[in-house]
Formats: sequence, C-alpha cells, structure tokens
Amino acid sequence: MIITGHRGALGSEPENTLRSFHRAVADGCDEIELDLRVTADGELVVLHDATVDRTTNGTGAVADLPFAVLRSLDAGLGEVVPTWAETTEEISVRFQAEVKAVEALPLLAESLKDSALADRTLVTSSAADILLAIRDLLPSVETGLILARTPPVDEILARVEAAAATWALCGITDLTPETVTTLHSHGLSVTAWPVPDPRTYERAVALSVDGITTDHPDRLPLTRP
Repeated sequence: MIITGHRGALGSEPENTLRSFHRAVADGCDEIELDLRVTADGELVVLHDATVDRTTNGTGAVADLPFAVLRSLDAGLGEVVPTWAETTEEISVRFQAEVKAVEALPLLAESLKDSALADRTLVTSSAADILLAIRDLLPSVETGLILARTPPVDEILARVEAAAATWALCGITDLTPETVTTLHSHGLSVTAWPVPDPRTYERAVALSVDGITTDHPDRLPLTRP
C-alpha cells in the first residue's frame, strides 16, 4: 500500500514546500502529493491555491506574478515556493501531481518525457478534461481521477472511464470493500483519503486499497500490510 503525504506533511510543516516533502519522506511516505500552477512568466511551480494569500506572506494570483516575485515570498518558516523541476530533482520518492491550472499541462508533459520521472509520477485532477489532455500528450503516463466524495460504484466507473484514468482517488468516508473489489476487477487502482489517524488507517488496510493519502504520516503506524 502506497503511503502518500498530502502536500508533504501538511499537518506538521508548511504545505507544498521542500521542508514539508522531506518531512513526509522521513515520516515514512512512499509518495508526495503536490499541486501544480504556472507563474506569469511560465514557471511550473508547486502551490495549491490560485492565489498566494493563504500560504505565503504575499498577495495576488499565481498566474499574475512573475517567478522572481513569487520566489521572494515566505511560504512558511522561511521556506520558498518550489518549482516542479527542483522538487523532482531533490525528492526521490514517487509523486502524485495534481494539475490545478490547464497552463501547467504542456510544461508537465514536457518534463514527463523523462521516462524515469514519468515512471514515478501519477498525474491527478478532479477534471476529466485535464486527464484526457495528459493522456493525449503522453499515453503511457498513469493518471488518477479525484473524487471528493465516493459515489455509487457504477458512477465511479463511468467517471473514471470518461477521464481515461487508471486510478480512482476516493473519499474514504463512503468507500466500502465491495466498491474496492469492483474497481479492482475493472483494472483500476484505488487510493483512499483522507487518512488522519491510526483508526482510519486500519480501516483503509481492511478495505484493501492500493494507497492512502494523509496530512499526518507521523501519526500512522506505517507498517506495510
């Protein structure tokens, strides 16, 4: 089961920073979930929100800010907003890369022409059109559809098929063993999220999912089932 740190170790460190990613790996994560946006001058950066207001000491839309300005901001505890390129160079585990802006697609696709990086990257989105665009650009790259809540299994299958995805990233609240079994029988891999504590982790293990996403890897008993 793949243990994924949500924006790194979101519960312990400034989200989507190299510090957070290193902490997640140290806490036992096999994979880092992060978010991709593009600056005004075309730099592919790791940042969740459309603006920098919540996660830095600056203000404004990421798409309106030059990289030099974005880079000058404090992203928490003296950290800076990292680029996708420096993140993939410094962090050696797998990535779950959520595309937050369509402008990120060609830049991400270009980077994933590196087969070694492509092999350790799952491209995710809650938007089917983004995943279809990645599939057109790079047919062999793994993709995952994010489902905020887990609908009936027939709906999951229809939505994942429409997105041409290989993973279903499902809210754990409504996820059942039967749903997981059915998704597996259709050749899909399943991630459950969020998993904030040992009790939820035990439930995820019992569900036989392929991965979990957590804000708090430090709180989980990370022995692999």
